[in-house]
Order: sequence, then C-alpha cells, then structure tokens
Amino acid sequence: MGLYELPLSELVPLAVAVVIYAALLVFALRRPRSFDFPIFLLVAYLIIALGLGVIRFLGLTGWVVALNGAALTLVGNIGALLLALLMLESFLNFISFNQKWVFALALVLVAGVAFTGNFLILFLTWVLFSGVFIFMFVRAFMQTRQPIQRNRVMYWGPVLLLTIANDVTVFYQNDFMHGALRLLAVMVMSYVILQHHILDMRDIFRSFLVYLATITLSMGIYISGSLLAQSIFRTTPGFNPLLIGASIALLISVIYAPLHNFVRGAIDRLFKVEVYDSSKTLREYSINISNILDIDKLATAALDTITRALEIERGLLFLIDPEIGEAELKIYRLTCIRTANGTSIAQPGRLRGDSPVVASLSGEHKPLLQYDIDFAPPFRNTDVMERKWLASLDMDVYVPIISKDEWIGLLALGPKNSRRRYTEEDLILLSTIASQTGVALQNARLVENLKKLNNQIREAYTYLDKANHDLAKIESTKSNFISIASHELRTPLTVAKAYTEMLLENDTLDSAVRDILKGIHKSTLRLIEIMDSMFDIAQIDTRTIELTRQDVFVTELIRGLAQEMAKMVAERQQEMDIDLPQLPSITADPNALKKLFYHLIINAIKFTPNGGKVTISGKQVLPNNRDLPEGGIEIVVTDTGVGIDKDFQEVIFTKFYQPGELINRHSTGKTKFKGSGVGLGLALSRGIVEVHGGRIWVESAGYDEEKCPGSIFHVILPLRAQSESKTVRMGSAVKLKL
Repeated sequence: MGLYELPLSELVPLAVAVVIYAALLVFALRRPRSFDFPIFLLVAYLIIALGLGVIRFLGLTGWVVALNGAALTLVGNIGALLLALLMLESFLNFISFNQKWVFALALVLVAGVAFTGNFLILFLTWVLFSGVFIFMFVRAFMQTRQPIQRNRVMYWGPVLLLTIANDVTVFYQNDFMHGALRLLAVMVMSYVILQHHILDMRDIFRSFLVYLATITLSMGIYISGSLLAQSIFRTTPGFNPLLIGASIALLISVIYAPLHNFVRGAIDRLFKVEVYDSSKTLREYSINISNILDIDKLATAALDTITRALEIERGLLFLIDPEIGEAELKIYRLTCIRTANGTSIAQPGRLRGDSPVVASLSGEHKPLLQYDIDFAPPFRNTDVMERKWLASLDMDVYVPIISKDEWIGLLALGPKNSRRRYTEEDLILLSTIASQTGVALQNARLVENLKKLNNQIREAYTYLDKANHDLAKIESTKSNFISIASHELRTPLTVAKAYTEMLLENDTLDSAVRDILKGIHKSTLRLIEIMDSMFDIAQIDTRTIELTRQDVFVTELIRGLAQEMAKMVAERQQEMDIDLPQLPSITADPNALKKLFYHLIINAIKFTPNGGKVTISGKQVLPNNRDLPEGGIEIVVTDTGVGIDKDFQEVIFTKFYQPGELINRHSTGKTKFKGSGVGLGLALSRGIVEVHGGRIWVESAGYDEEKCPGSIFHVILPLRAQSESKTVRMGSAVKLKL
C-alpha cells in the first residue's frame, strides 16, 4: 500500500504525534539543565516514543516490508513496556527515590521479556510496573507536606491515568488515535520535569469550575428566561422571539461580571481559599509598627499581622549579625527573637557568606521558598549543615528584611492553614511588609543596642567605682608603707653612716679595710638618698610635706648644683651648658628645688649617650591671670639623648614607672647609660613643682636610640605662691603644712 493510498485519518494523527515528540525532544535537549538525570530519562523516553512513532509510520506506509501487522504489534507492546519503565523511573527519581540498582534490574527484566516475546509475560510485567507506579504515587502524595512539591506530585496523577489508558489500548490492539493519550501524558510529564515553577493544579481546577459554573448558570438563565417569556408572551400580538432572546442576552451580559464574582467567591469558600485586602493589611501593619521601638513588640506585631492576614500556621523572626570567620569569609549569625502561634524558639543558625541561600536573600532581596532550596539547581551547592538547619525549621518561605542595602533580619513562615502554596500576590505582600519592617527593625535594634550599652556603662561605672575604692585603699596602704619604711630605715642608715664616717677618720686603718668602708659609706649614702626620696613622695601623696620657704635665686642654685655634678658629666664624656640669665628670686624651699633640678639633670645625663650634651636654660615668665598673677620663671633642661615615646610622656611622671625595655637594665649606678633606678625621680620632681604651685612637662619627638632626638623638660615656678603672696618677706622662713 503506498503512502498516498492511506486515509488521512491514519496519516495525520501519526504525523502530528511524531512532530510533537520531535519538538519536545529538541526542547528538552536545549534546556540548560540537560545533564540532570530526570532530563536524561525524559530524553530517553522521547527518543523511544519518537522511534515507535517512526516505526509505526514506516510500517503503515509499507516503506519497510518487514514491519507487518504482527511485528508492529510486538514492537508496540515491547515499546509500551519500556516506556512504562522509563516513566516509572522518572517518577521515582522525581520523588528522590534514587535507587539505580532498581532501574538496572528492571531493564534486565524488560530485555528478558522482550526476548521471549510472550504476550502474557509482557502484559503481566506491564501490570507490575503500573502497580508500582500507582503505589509510589499514592505514597508520595500522602507523605509530601510542602505545598509546591505536593502540587508537582499531583501532576503525575493525570500522567499515570493517561499512560495506563493508552497502554491498555495498545495491548488490546486498539491504539486509540495512534497514541494520543500517551502523547498527552508525555506533554504533561515534560512540563513537570522541564519547568521548576508550575501552575497550581488546584487553581486550574478551581478556575475551570468557576467558568464552568458561570457558563452553566448563564445558559440556565437564558433558557429559563426564554421559556418563561414564551409561556407569558406567546399569545401577545407582535410577539418576537428574537427580540426576547436579545433582551435576555443583554441582561446576562450585564449581570455576568457580578455573577462570575459570586460564583468565584462561593467556590473559593468551598476550596477554603484565603482572601485578604493587601492595601488594608499594609495600612494596618504600618499603623501598628509606626511608633514601636521595642524589638520584641515589633517582632510580635509583624508576625501577628502576617500570620493573621495570610492564615499561616507558624512563623519566626531572626536577627542577622554578620561576623568575620576563617579566611576572612563573612559569616551570618541568625538569632531567633520571636515566634508566632506557639512555635518553639529555633536554635541559632550560621550561613556562610558564599552560600547560595545568602546570595539570594541578601543579594536579590526577594522571598526564598524552601522548595527552591530543596530542588532548584542554583541551590545544589548549599552546605549540608545549612540544609539541615533550614530543614529543621520546617518553614515554607524565607523573607529577608533589608535596611539601607544591609541584610538585618529574616522572616521564616510556615505552611498556610489551608495547605495551599504561597502565591505571587502573597510573596509581593510579604516583600512589602519586610521593606516596612526594615527601617523599624533597624531603629529598634539601635534602641536595643543603646539600652545594652547603657547597662554596660552602668555596670562599668559600678566596677570602676569599686576599683577606684580598692585602688584608693591600695594607694593609701602603699603610701603608709613607704612612709613607715622610709621613716624606720632612716634611723639605722643614719647610724651606719655616722659609724662609717667615724671609722674613716681613723688614720691607722689598713688601706684594704678603708676601701671596704668607703664602699659601705657610698652605699649607705645611696640608701639614705633613696629613703629621702621615698619619704618625700609619701609626704607629697598625703599632702603633709613641710616646705621652708625663703627667697631663692634659682640661677645660683642651679650653677652650684652643676658644679657638684661636674664629675658625673666628666665620667660620661658629656658637655653641660648653663645658659641662665640673672633671674629674679622666688619664694620656695631651696632643698626641695635642689632635689627637683638634681633629678632632672641626672635623668638627662643617664639617657644621653657618651659625648652628648645637656643644656640648662631659663627665662622670666610674665604675669597672667590664670596661674601666675605675679609672674614666674621657666627653667628648661634639654638633652641630646634617646628621647621619650609620645605615648609615655605623661606616664614617666608616675611613681615607680619603669620603661619596659629598661626593666632588665636596673643599675645602682647614678650615671650609667639608660640605667634604670627606682623610678621616683620624675614623680618626686612633679610633686615638688606642684607643691610650689608650678607646672612641669616634657617634649620629645619620640624614642630613637640611633637618631637620639632628645628630650626637653620644662619647669615653670611662680615668683610667689598665691597662698603666701601677702606673708612672705625677703629672708623670712615659713613652714607650710599642705
């Protein structure tokens, strides 16, 4: 039989089926996810179905003589069995039942059955595959809780029914419309596998019912109106059925929209579809959060509004705190602060900065469905621990809360009470609510942080007061110890000094013994000097130092002190330059001033390298209304030494301060380079200056042992202490207890 001798009823449906199979195959191969195993199974299915169509076409046209009726029947039966297996495997893979050994075993079974060619065995094997398909479909439908995935499973119901109906016709040699039912099943299956987000089947069925009911009611109104009009106006002269029909049609067109809305509302109530007014919900929410600055109240208002409007079972609100993890990778820490509808507080979570979930939430600023995390290709590389934590929340959608392009919060919402999926309108409403929440949440977090900061400051003040109280006790104890120790040690040291001086006056002593006595005497003098400094410091701390004030010419005092220290300068091969004019006398304690300038000069000598220079200069200071009402003098001690670090230029005036690098260089020598003493010289100097009503400070470019930037110590002393300006006279002696 030739090609053109076949009836069109045979050729056209077959040709159309072949073309559709080929188009579906091309579309599946062009998908970017074509490497997926479900896509691979679909491609294999389409190739086999296309091959069966081509074989049938060749057999019917007679182009291949070997494809007679019996051969076509056998090929059709084996093809139906193989396609049933592929469809079963596609569904098992779709529901994540990925047991490849089952598929391999089934392929071996199909090969064995095809080899025997026995119709009964073929049919029983097909029944086995179909039964397993039905069982797994029912099981998956009952166990799936996620609405979107449940909707995708529902699509396999029509696929299953159409395939079984088609294969029954194949086995009974009554291939209805040449596999039209199988073609419909393949089209539905391709849609489910190739599309990630598919239409809600319940919405499709509901819309179909709405339009079907509306059309049925419209037809009923038209027919009823026509019959009623005919029964009433039939005997009326001039009765025109066409005019009556047009009037009824006009009436139906007027009431069609209200009728459609009425039917849709009734069916929505039947299907338990939640209906809400987005603008009303947003307005209510804006009013509720407008003046909330408490983060707990804000979270409660947000979750209550959302769960009530969308009829959601449960919800969580997380705060997002970014932190830096290993390898400078940003980590987002999620802390649950509020729940809704009895949901238990979730465990804190951590999301990596390079996670696809973070990229979607913080980058795209759009709601993210748990369904996408589970099945969408962009989320395949999500960390296993992140998947487990998100799965433990048992939520359906995650809505990021953004403020100033910064991800600060997350709304996690569970399934709806109706078990329906989240619609596009729902997600838009949630995004809008999250946007409004962002600013309010940011303000609430700032207030919350401010409260925490205030509490921390309050606690810090409490600890600081206690520490100051304890420190005052320690300082008092230390000052008492220094005072007692220096007082008690001065007497035996004075006796030791007197006895060594008496022994040194004996000319009959052996020279070796005399040298020993000189060493003892020198050490005793050093101890007495240290004890005097400790005693003076103790008196300054307790403000009980006694000053014998008299007129003092500082120029002569410093020149005399420089002569006494000339030997020390010579030992260090240094130069001392005294550049002092004849300054006016000041009322001060000469012994205290001598100690003051002694410590400043000896400090300059110690921290200046050999060959360096120490300069002492001075000038008169004019009166001012602040601290020198009668004027004063300024003495400046400059050296070419190692300098002082700027961070320590104030600390050096504290008691017992020792620079860290000099602690191990402690020396009893007075002039050893960078030799560290007991740390009382500069503290005593400041105390003496302040007791006299003056000021002391240091200037230095910094510490550098190579460049030696040097240090400059400034001392300003008033001509007369303000408290003594009316009582001190030339040559008078006054004892003042401060």
